Amino acid sequence: MVHKNQDDDDEHELVMEKRVIELQQWIKTQPQFPQNISSKLLRRFLHTTRGDASASQRLLELNYTLRNKHAHIFIDRDPMDASSQQLLQVADLIPLPGLTPENNKLLFYRLIDFDADKFNFTAGIKVFFMVADCRFATENDGRLSDGEIPIFDMAGYTLRHLTKTVLSSLRCYMKFVQEAHPVRLKEIHVINCPSYLDKVLTVVKPFIKSEVFKLIHFHLPNADTPYKHFPQSMMPEEYGGNAGKMSDLKNQWMQLLKEQRDYLSDPLNWQLNKVSKKFGQSKKYNEIIPSLKTLEID
Repeated sequence: MVHKNQDDDDEHELVMEKRVIELQQWIKTQPQFPQNISSKLLRRFLHTTRGDASASQRLLELNYTLRNKHAHIFIDRDPMDASSQQLLQVADLIPLPGLTPENNKLLFYRLIDFDADKFNFTAGIKVFFMVADCRFATENDGRLSDGEIPIFDMAGYTLRHLTKTVLSSLRCYMKFVQEAHPVRLKEIHVINCPSYLDKVLTVVKPFIKSEVFKLIHFHLPNADTPYKHFPQSMMPEEYGGNAGKMSDLKNQWMQLLKEQRDYLSDPLNWQLNKVSKKFGQSKKYNEIIPSLKTLEID
């Protein structure tokens, strides 16, 4: 006997498949887009907008427009180049396995080499988005997570690291993740907060929308308060969890980045057709941003 929830899942999948095909047909009428966007990636855009075709189209337009506006971050990139590899020796940017009971994905970020002279802020932003694009390209075809919960471990982060902040890269990062990233932010956790957190916030808070700032939870060093929000068991072994060792988790993602190198590095996958002047010069584009302000926030 098929349970009702299985029937609902099957119906959801059929509807999603139909809307992916419709979105593919729409892209064929939009020559400015790359014409090889995968059905898996289109599904993610539709999932983020809860199947709203018009909202998915606007989100796609803004996503690719910002990528092309900041080509040095989103297009001119290679996960195996020297700056990316050095960044990956300095920091961990790891999507953790599994989903929370609320069906959310945990994403974990931390420094592993505390030498500020080795820290390249813009390279960190580039690698962040390469990991995200790699994940979107390789995630299972099953039901996607309802939301995303980034966890930032500030252990080892110093005021010298703060001086490495490139404001133009920070502005690009904040704008993209808040307005153009095909995810739904549920919560943001900052753990092992330093005593000078106020100085860090002075730099980053002007770029954070008020509705997003309300999602941020700050936690003192060695506090167990984060686990009121998500299971500790989902954390790496180093944090008392059962997700495995950070080194093993990282090796898996390093391998995935290597396997997806051609996809991530090929400009044809990300560039807009410059012959078309549709994006960025029309009133429609200027209306995209306000229409998406609450898209990722539940």
